[in-house]
Amino acid sequence: MKKTLTLATLACLVLLQAGTAHAATSLFDLAGSTDSGPLAGQRFSGSFAYDSSAAVAGFTGNIALTSFSLQFAGQTYTLANADAVPAVFYDGGVFLGLDYVDADSADAALRPQLSLVSGFTAFAGEAYLSYTGAGAAGGFGSYSVTAVPEPQTLALLLAGLGLLAAVVRRRA
Repeated sequence: MKKTLTLATLACLVLLQAGTAHAATSLFDLAGSTDSGPLAGQRFSGSFAYDSSAAVAGFTGNIALTSFSLQFAGQTYTLANADAVPAVFYDGGVFLGLDYVDADSADAALRPQLSLVSGFTAFAGEAYLSYTGAGAAGGFGSYSVTAVPEPQTLALLLAGLGLLAAVVRRRA
């Protein structure tokens, strides 16, 4: 019976790996709040995606975003608003954060000029948000990024757990 359980576990791992091998675009949520300036305490959130197949072990460089949306100070920022190509940055395979700039707002009092800046060393906690609001006043904030699980990965994981439960139940 121990051999059956080991084979079932191996089968689940193979199924899970096969399901994630085809996934190239990864979706992430980001959330944070401002720490300083006239909008101190302002919460913001959004999501972004990029082709993560390039981010192999040891990768250093940037990967362009394929989608981006951020809600900040009552405004929505998207890929179309970006002044340059938004990207995520890696150093030695470690995710440092993302770079996004929207600094061409006609009226910064109504639509704050916004920058998301990645970290500089192998520590994603250095990533930050910078904004310029009414007049020359501006401030900073911090953000965190979490991966959004793909539906097929969750389905395969549940199928594997179901298979393991069936094997254990059969054993009992």
